[in-house]
This record gives sequence, structure tokens and C-alpha cells, in this order.
Amino acid sequence: MDNICLIRDSGARYPERKDLLNEDNDVFRMIRDGFCLLGLDKENYGTDEWNPLKDYIRPGDHVLVKPNMVLHFNAYGGGTDCLYTHPSLVAAVSKYVVIALGGSGKITVGDAPLQECVFDELVKDSGYDLVIEHYRKLGADISLVDFRNVKTILKDGLHHLQEGKKDGGVLVHVDEDSAFSQISRERAKNLRITNYDPRILQQHHTDTKHEYMVAREVLDADVIINMPKPKTHRKAGVTISLKNLVGINANKEYLPHHTVGAKDEMGDAYLEGDKYLSLANEVLDIKNMLVNENEFELAKMADELYNSLRAKKKSERYWEGSWYGNDTIWRTIVDLNRILLYADKSGELQSSKQRKLFIVGDMIISGEMEGPLDPSPIKADTIVMGDDPVAFDKTVCSIMGFDYHDIPSIEMPGQGDKKLLFSSGAEPVVISNFNEWNGRKLAEIRDEHSLRFSPSRGWIDKLGSPRLNEAIKKIKESGNRVYVFGAAENGRFVATELIQNGISVEAICDNNHTLHGTEPVSGIKCIAPTDMDIGIPVVITLKLSFVDEVKKQLNDLGCKVLDCV
Repeated sequence: MDNICLIRDSGARYPERKDLLNEDNDVFRMIRDGFCLLGLDKENYGTDEWNPLKDYIRPGDHVLVKPNMVLHFNAYGGGTDCLYTHPSLVAAVSKYVVIALGGSGKITVGDAPLQECVFDELVKDSGYDLVIEHYRKLGADISLVDFRNVKTILKDGLHHLQEGKKDGGVLVHVDEDSAFSQISRERAKNLRITNYDPRILQQHHTDTKHEYMVAREVLDADVIINMPKPKTHRKAGVTISLKNLVGINANKEYLPHHTVGAKDEMGDAYLEGDKYLSLANEVLDIKNMLVNENEFELAKMADELYNSLRAKKKSERYWEGSWYGNDTIWRTIVDLNRILLYADKSGELQSSKQRKLFIVGDMIISGEMEGPLDPSPIKADTIVMGDDPVAFDKTVCSIMGFDYHDIPSIEMPGQGDKKLLFSSGAEPVVISNFNEWNGRKLAEIRDEHSLRFSPSRGWIDKLGSPRLNEAIKKIKESGNRVYVFGAAENGRFVATELIQNGISVEAICDNNHTLHGTEPVSGIKCIAPTDMDIGIPVVITLKLSFVDEVKKQLNDLGCKVLDCV
């Protein structure tokens, strides 16, 4: 299939938990419309014989449905609708999987969410449990599986082991076929994943060895239904269908996310290094090793030293690979996509594709800004379908308003990697029930009809930010002077951006009295809200969960809130 289908309905709503299986809900209707637009089993459409997935699924197959179930809560305060794949989409797609299986075969719904995700809480709160129970009652062999071998509890900023299993995955060697295969021995030693013992990662990635621990259910599957929740991503820029496959790996410590060091040091953790950042990296490694050895008291001390060292260089805009210069995470993404398509049931890579793939992306409510863990909701009213992951990601990236050439995880495999063979390199044909997108070239969608997502802070210099640009325009129209409310990371970032755009930041305001009199940004003091000049407007840079409270506080003081960034 060369087509990517967009189903857009400006009135679409996720059903409530009790209505997840109601086939008259918006999601069921949009899924049916998408299959119809793609012409799947069009000769039987509208009849009881309609089987839209029959070209992908045969009776007796094992079908893996792979949603994005990243975390059970959104710390930013934006809710979970923008965080993980809504179970209503899994409910609707599963109906047609059951039809295609014809009373035989089995279905696994599974993912490896973040290490500290409380899986049972996510399942119960969202309604995934109702979906599984419904199809079991209809006679389907269906199960919901947490792929993780290791789970932790986050306490005092440290990961305490909660549960571990040793037989939940298959070791898959990619080695010379890895996207890491050309890196040097020194760089291999510097591969990292934040909050994990670097010694474990180095056991699985060297200059000659690259291996992953893939869930057994993934390799056993004949068909994959990839169901991403497209949103922005701090390290990869975006997470769409390609990035969603990081969740097929059962052990996070096998997944390189960034490379220690500055850009001119052959690293990608940050742009400009210095002695304090180098020391901070060394202390972070020590902390993670101590956590792995259950030395939590010492680890806490190391964590405090690490944070103080990081604070020594306030001018560094990027950290831990969370920026557009990350040259590591895309390689991990490519490796896992290669495994999904080419590894056989025993985990051996073959020259031909081993399983079929279909993709359904949940963008009814999507996520922008500090995704994937702390996204802000953006209503996109859209479901996306296709079977070529690179074409799919190019299209969704364009809908977001980004140039996919700027996203390494899309651009690199899209250049014609012979071991991936995702697409011909031609732009996909867009089929849509929304006239402004139908048949448009992706550049036209991006420039004229995109949804104007704002990226995470580390990608603004590469991708731009409609939200920040609008705030800058408002400030300049209001006299070019402003207070920034919030002295945390986002406040410091926004203040720096405003200054670089010629705006006078009078001060950074915060309710934390211990910060008053300090300079969160060089030359800009932190003051109490009561010390503000009420004639100067304020931009709020806090998590959504605090915004309403602070707005009321500022209104009571007589201050004008100009925007929230």
C-alpha cells in the first residue's frame, strides 16, 4: 500500500469507559471510515462479510497489538488522553482482528512502558481491562501483557527495584547490521540511558556487538498492529510509529538513548561542554551504579552533588541528549524496527520480512511540548492509518507542522536502508476525508494545513515553536517588558529565549522564597510575586496543574497574565 489515510472529525471525542465497546462511538466510526477510504475488502463493505484486515491477517495467526502505554500519569498536568494510546482505538481495531482470525489464532495486546509505570493502575483507569474482558467473553484468545522484565518504584528521585523477571525476552543480536555498527570503540563506551547503570548497557553495546532483549510475544507474532500515540519527544523530536517500537524491548538498559559528552567531544548529551558538566556525567554514572547495588544513601548524596555540578553551567541549553543534536536514539529506533520486520521467531535476523505490519495512529488528542512523559494536550481530531512506517511517520510529522527531514529517526531509514526496505523514498499519497489535506504534498500540509505543534524545548532551535512565537509577539505588542513566572527549567529557558529576542525580562517570579534574590538566569533576579510592578505583564511557565492557581494569585494581585508558555 502506497497510501496513508487520515480520518479527521472536528467533533470527535473519546468515549467514556462504559462506552468503549459501543460500536456507535466516534472512534469505531472513524476506524471503519479509515478502512473504507483505504479500500480494504471494498467488495464486501457494508455487508456482514466485510473483513478489512484479511490481506494482513489469516486464520490461525498470532497478532500483536502494540499500543503506546508509556506511563500511568502525566506529571505536567495535561491528563492521560495526550499521553498513551486510548483503549477505544484498541477496542475498535480488535473487532476486525477477531473477524480476520475467524475463530482461531490469538491476540496479544502488549507494551513495555516506562520502568516506574504502574501497569495495573493504567489498565484499570483507562479501560484496557474492559476491552480484554469483552473479547474474551466473545471467545477470542486475547491477553494483555506487560513486556517489562524490570519494574521500579521512584522514591526520593531514585529507582528502587520493585519486581524483576529473567525469562521475559529473547536476546537478539543485530551486530554488524546495527545502525551503531560504524561507531568507534570509545563512543560505544560512552553510550548511555539516563538513570541506568552504564556497566549494564556496555555489556550489550560495544564496537562489534549490539543486542536487544525483545519480548517473546513480539517475535512469536505473525502480524503486528502498531498503534502509536503521536506526540513530540525530547530526545527523538517526535515519537510516531517508528519510535513506538522501543516498547518491544523488555529491558530498558539495552537501549542507548544518548552519548556522553559535548558535540565537539563526539558526544551528543549537550552542545558545549566544560569541566563541571564532565564531572556531572561522572557523578551521574556513580549514582546509577550505586542505585543498582542498592546503596541508596550514597546514591542520594551522589544525586545532590550531580545536581549542584549541573547548576554550575547555567548557560547550557541542552542535557542528556534531549535536543536536536541527539545522534544516538535514532539508531536504537532503526535497530528495533529492523528486528520487528526481519528477526524470526527465535530472534535470528533473516533477509526477508518475517511478519506483516499495519499501523493505526491515535491523534484524536495528541501531545506537544515536553513529550513523551510530560506532554501538553493538543486536539488533532485525527486517526491515521497505513502499513509503511516511514511513509506513515513522514505524513504525521508533516501534520504536526515539522519538516520530517529534520527528524533523524524518520530521515535516516527513509534514505533507502537496504536492510529495512520500508519505502521507495517517494512521498506517500495522502487519502483523507478532510479536503484541505486530501492529495496534498507533505510540504503543503506542513506549511498550509498543519496543526502547528510546539516541540520540546531542546528542539525549538531546529523546529521552531508556534506557542513561543505567539508569546513573543504578544509581549512586543504590550511594551516589550515582561515578568516570567516560574524559576524552574522551563522558566529559565523561556526567559533566555525572550532575552535573545530583544525582550526585557524584568525579573523571574516564584513562590519559593528560598530562590528570592538569586539569579536563575545570569543578570535576572528572582523575586516574590508581591514585589512585581503590576503595570508589567506576566507570562506563566509552570506545569498545567499549577496554572489556574497561579493565575488566580496574580489576578488577586492586580497583575495582567499575558500568556502561558
